[in-house]
Amino acid sequence: MLFFALSFGLVLYYITIWKTPFYKKQEEFKLTIPQTDVEEDVDVVKVLLLFHASDYFVYKGVPIGFQYEMLRELEKGIGRNVEIKVETDPIIVLKKLFENCYDIVVMDINYNGFLLPIFYSSIPHSYSYPVLVSENKVDSANNHVIMASNDFPAKLFFNNDSHYSQCPIQKEYNYSTEELFEQLDEGNIAYLICDYNQAITLIPFYSNVQIIEKAGPLFERRWVLNKKNIQLNEDINHWLLDFKKTAKYRWLIKKYFASESSLIQESFAKNKKNDISQYDDIIKKHAQKYGIDWRFVASIICQETKFISGLTGKGGSCGLMQLMPVTMEYYGISEDDGDEENICAGVQHLNTIRKSFDDIEDEEQKLYFIAAAYNAGRGHIFDAQRLCAKFEDDFNDWKDVAKYLKLKSQYEFATDSVVKSGYLPGTYTVKYAQQVMERYYAYKAAYP
Repeated sequence: MLFFALSFGLVLYYITIWKTPFYKKQEEFKLTIPQTDVEEDVDVVKVLLLFHASDYFVYKGVPIGFQYEMLRELEKGIGRNVEIKVETDPIIVLKKLFENCYDIVVMDINYNGFLLPIFYSSIPHSYSYPVLVSENKVDSANNHVIMASNDFPAKLFFNNDSHYSQCPIQKEYNYSTEELFEQLDEGNIAYLICDYNQAITLIPFYSNVQIIEKAGPLFERRWVLNKKNIQLNEDINHWLLDFKKTAKYRWLIKKYFASESSLIQESFAKNKKNDISQYDDIIKKHAQKYGIDWRFVASIICQETKFISGLTGKGGSCGLMQLMPVTMEYYGISEDDGDEENICAGVQHLNTIRKSFDDIEDEEQKLYFIAAAYNAGRGHIFDAQRLCAKFEDDFNDWKDVAKYLKLKSQYEFATDSVVKSGYLPGTYTVKYAQQVMERYYAYKAAYP
């Protein structure tokens, strides 16, 4: 009898122990977003790119460059979205390297004995070599100081029979290579060392500058990869190995680095120090009224119309900023008004949207929300924020909000009790915001 009593007690104990967690797990499961629906969120490759004259720059309002196009090819090759953040300060890039918060860091590093074991790099994606650049009228009889940016990634030396082997080389801590080119063109310095890729890109902008001779051995250019991403890094290296054998890769090398490149010799030389668009002054004037970064406004316009005047959208949107009729009426303009009136109303509308997200303290995060709301309307962004709150995610974090914005294309989420604006193909809006911000980063780097 005692045996049966003990057995019965043990059975009750285990039922009590296991039953409660089971029901809790069931309740939690109901609040879990289906992973198959948000799988693409983990397929974003985060890239930090150091602004570099030949690798990433803005031409006619559009980001282009050797590394930029390589990364876009990588995006197609491995089937993952590549999200690019641009930085102009190499010190900040180095800091981010140690924080391991990016999947790829695009920056040339001198892999000496100290750095080699710290960072994991890709296989070489291309090669370059140091060159000596001078101001055309410099007196070569004197041993002038040769300047080089502090972050230059290669060994520097001249052949013994070179006239310049006796010139002292001075590292410059305060200026980038691009800024040193300005100093060279203006006659403030006599000589500069940079890599060939930068030189061949920048020289058409400066009529007083020329390449003199090679100033060091060939060096490998690599991407710095995050050690934690074992499978991704393997995919990147496999892709690089295959892509470097393609005609597209050879075309990119020729497009950006060949001395006879039509892009460099014709387009750049004719548009020296070109603006983002012919509307820059108008954009600046109206953006300043509302304290909005004019480069963000320019990125919105480029996304909407690529600065082409007179376009009309399918839904009746029109003008450079593709404003809807009801929006134009609210701000007192019509489709018959000119480009400046359209830009002015568009900036006002961006300011109105911005006020809706005043609770977001991080200004960069806020711009993602503004761009998305400009595309889809504030109601859909509010819906995604409410879904965030319901499922206990951060409704002021764009990454979390973007996840729920995509899920609004599904019946289960579009009809949720907290959703007020209904269905939305949110993937398009998320992509829109990403492209606007990526271009904005490029504009910030090119037009500080």
